[in-house]
Amino acid sequence: MDLAALPGGDQDILGAFDEGLLDCLRSAERVVLVANNPAIGQADVDALALGPRDAVVSFNTCLKWPLLSSLSANIFIHGYNAPDQYFFGLPYGPGVQALWQAPEARCFTILVGVAHPMSPVKGVSLFRERIPLPALWNYPSAHANGKRFVGPSTGFNALVLFDWLRRDQGMDFRLLTLGYSNDGGKLWSGHAWDYERAWLANADVETLALQRQPSWWHRLFKRR
Repeated sequence: MDLAALPGGDQDILGAFDEGLLDCLRSAERVVLVANNPAIGQADVDALALGPRDAVVSFNTCLKWPLLSSLSANIFIHGYNAPDQYFFGLPYGPGVQALWQAPEARCFTILVGVAHPMSPVKGVSLFRERIPLPALWNYPSAHANGKRFVGPSTGFNALVLFDWLRRDQGMDFRLLTLGYSNDGGKLWSGHAWDYERAWLANADVETLALQRQPSWWHRLFKRR
C-alpha cells in the first residue's frame, strides 16, 4: 500500500512532533499511557513511583487529572471530532490548567485525527487523519454487522506513535499502559477494540494490572 497516496499519508511524522516534546521523549526512561478508566486509583499511580524522567500521557477529557503531578512530564493528547469540528477535552478545565501553570511544569499537547485544514500551532504536535503507519492504516473499517467504526481511538493513535519512535527513531524509553487491562470502564462501540487489543498483546508494551481495590464491605468495616 502506498501510504503517501492516501489522505494524510504524505505527512512527515517526525516533523509533526514539537521539538520540545521530542527532547523530552529522548531523555525519558518511561512513557506511561493512562487510560480514562474510572477504576484507576491513587494506589495505581503511587505504585509507579513516577519521577522526573517519566512522561505521563493522558487523553481527551483527562479523566484522571487529579492523579497527575508536575514531578513528571505530562503529555495531553486530544482526538478530533470531525462532524462538529472540535477536539475532545479542549479547552482544559481548571485542574489541568493548574498543572500547566505550575512553575516546574513540563506539559505538551498532541492533536490527532485532524480532518480539516488547520494552521500549525507553536508548541503543539499536530497529526492529520490518518497517520501513515501500517497499524493505523490497516485499521478495520466496520463491525461484522456493517456498522462503521469512526477510526482508531486516541489512545491507540498514541500507542502506535510512541512505539514508532522507539522502533524507527531509536528512542529507548519503556512504554507502559495503565488502565488498558479491561478492569472497569466502558468501551464505546465506535472503535475496533478487539483489533487494538490484539495489536497491544503483540507489541513491546508493558500492560500494568490495576491494584486491587477494597470491596465496599471491607471499607465499611474498616471505618468502624
